Amino acid sequence: MIDRPLIIKLLCVALVAAVMLPVGHMMFPYVSHVLSGMQFQAIEAVISATVGFGISAIVG
Repeated sequence: MIDRPLIIKLLCVALVAAVMLPVGHMMFPYVSHVLSGMQFQAIEAVISATVGFGISAIVG
């Protein structure tokens, strides 16, 4: 059986992450003096997941 809500959530998070990762790497030189690479990646992951789950709540 396919768990449709879970698949929709994962697809929305993947879509946002696919956009956020390239944008995040372009923004990194501007914030590299404040955050380390690992800190920035953690923030990027949290934002991606939050926005993705928000989109999935709106969609379905």
